[in-house]
Amino acid sequence: MARTEIAAEKEKGETMFNQNAKQFVENAKRFLCKTPLKRLTALLVMVVITVSSVITVMAATRDVNLTYNGEIYTLQTTSGGTQDILNQAKAQYPEIEVGPMDDISRSEDETAINLTVKSAYDATVLADGAGHTMLAYYGEDVEDVLEKAGVTLGVNDVVEPAKNEKVTDDTEITVTRRYEVSITADGETRELLAPSNTVAQTLEDQGIPLGSDDLVSVDLDERVCDGMQIVVSRVTYQDVTVTEEIPYETTTNKDANLDKGKTIVEVEGQVGSQSVEKRQKFIDGQLVEETVLNTTVLKEPVTRVVTVGAKPKNGIAIVNGDGTLTDHNGNTIKYSKVVSGRSSAYTGGGYTSTGKPAAVGLVAVNPKIIPYGTRMYIASPDGKTVYGYAIAADTGGGVKSGRIVADLYYDTYNECINFGVRNMNLYILE
Repeated sequence: MARTEIAAEKEKGETMFNQNAKQFVENAKRFLCKTPLKRLTALLVMVVITVSSVITVMAATRDVNLTYNGEIYTLQTTSGGTQDILNQAKAQYPEIEVGPMDDISRSEDETAINLTVKSAYDATVLADGAGHTMLAYYGEDVEDVLEKAGVTLGVNDVVEPAKNEKVTDDTEITVTRRYEVSITADGETRELLAPSNTVAQTLEDQGIPLGSDDLVSVDLDERVCDGMQIVVSRVTYQDVTVTEEIPYETTTNKDANLDKGKTIVEVEGQVGSQSVEKRQKFIDGQLVEETVLNTTVLKEPVTRVVTVGAKPKNGIAIVNGDGTLTDHNGNTIKYSKVVSGRSSAYTGGGYTSTGKPAAVGLVAVNPKIIPYGTRMYIASPDGKTVYGYAIAADTGGGVKSGRIVADLYYDTYNECINFGVRNMNLYILE
């Protein structure tokens, strides 16, 4: 009820009382001034007025039902003002304390005035790193205060006191956010509901210590969140000393008096040895890195010295001239010259030195003798072994060294074995 309404009701009651008192005084004055007969008459009138006033006062007295923080108090009042009633209640019942922020509601009917008072409380809400002081009233619970503060609880969150607990003066409500987090460390993975802390604090809470060199998959200062996966990798170091071989080097000298393809080992190579101090880095027991700290040579290696022939061999016969031949299909073809010599076979796929996919019909030659792209027909001198039409598209060590004039490509290893190494004629086509 508004204070202006309370004041108006109070003023109305005081006016009624003052009017009755004034009337009583006037009647008394008249009585003292009259004759005995008139005095008697006046006395009767005054009695009537007095009785009427008493009846009026009795009629103005009303029952009051006051509910204060759930407790019901009853009293009677001659004043209809809410504040007067509350003052009267406090005088009659000392435990009733009505503050300026309390919730006061009023209703009345023909039988009584009904007042309800709910005490106001200061409730503190601590959530998400911030504090809020909220005004609460008697009968409200923790959930009501959280709603006023605009704090929404997640399914895993914890609130203290419980949501259905009633608030009192200076109630402190703490909301702890909890998130689904997995931690993998020391070969074990654990699933947990972690409060809203940093990764570092969460690991400490779980009793997982961190070494100065250990690695963590997320920043230690980052706050945990739903679905976060924290992986702790243990890093250790170990210093070791091992003996390792020192490979020898090879020096090659050319001899113009030695046929090409021949090799003479002048000095056999010998490996040396050295003592190596290393610092090894392990992550979760696996060696991931080695750093050499110091090296001491125990035995110097001996260099291998090789002499190779540089003298050309006379193993290739070239017959110049024009002519014709009949191929294996009975076709007559012209050739400009014939290159004769030993030929071998190879397989294995891949690409030729000219960048073409290796295939039957693409053969390896010495491009200084037979340029790449030259078209040929290849057959044995007696014509019994026929490779067929071919194109110079590859090269190799054998043809470059002069040991063979051509290396013929076959699709299978068995075909190569069957061919072996034999003399063949390479008819250079026009």
